[in-house]
Amino acid sequence: MRLLVDVGNTQVKYVFQATEDSSTLSDIVYLDYQSFQAQLSQEKFSEVSAVILANVHGNAVHDTIEKWATLNNIAFVQVHSTANAFGVTSSYLQPERLGVDRWLAMIGAKQIYPQQNLLIIDAGTATTVDVLDASGQHCGGWIMPGVQTLFDSLLTRTSKIIATPQTTVSLSFGINSSNCLNHGSWAMTIGAIKEAIIQANSQLILDKVLITGGNGQAIVNLMPDTCQLEPKLVFHGLSCF
Repeated sequence: MRLLVDVGNTQVKYVFQATEDSSTLSDIVYLDYQSFQAQLSQEKFSEVSAVILANVHGNAVHDTIEKWATLNNIAFVQVHSTANAFGVTSSYLQPERLGVDRWLAMIGAKQIYPQQNLLIIDAGTATTVDVLDASGQHCGGWIMPGVQTLFDSLLTRTSKIIATPQTTVSLSFGINSSNCLNHGSWAMTIGAIKEAIIQANSQLILDKVLITGGNGQAIVNLMPDTCQLEPKLVFHGLSCF
């Protein structure tokens, strides 16, 4: 059994892969860095034979996982973005600069939806948008603040907006500052996605708009006729390595 780990900006996510067939992926486990490190010391992963890691956070978690794998004689692979892999070609002149989570989401999308023109949105701490054509060519993308990041950034730069985060997702006009800022952050994100669809369709005819990441379900709820939720895209990409 293999352990596929996605270390993001704010949390760790992992799945188990029973075989080399990516369809055997377990449900995603979400937890903070400290809880994940604690699990490593609790024999939670005693059946694991290999760890495949994607990391956009920093060296500390990487070093902990690699040390644990070495001590337990477990194969360890950290995935990095490259110019080409598994039928996907990067548009970056310096392909190693493309975020590995974006790279893996495109590889995963390519495996699930071959020969299709795709818009791939990863909505978490950042909201990223990437266009992948039917041949596997990356046609570029965007990086934007995620919904919570939009909310937080305005509060840190203003002194008279008093607002608190809300769990309710809505695009309605607010009648207090909390509603206005929360709903406005979602509206900016949805508006950007709609513009991305327009831009992508000006280059090619999209077959699907795929959403992944922590805000993926909320976005699909707001755009149910447009977007398709694929929460394991990055893991489908990791499973190829």
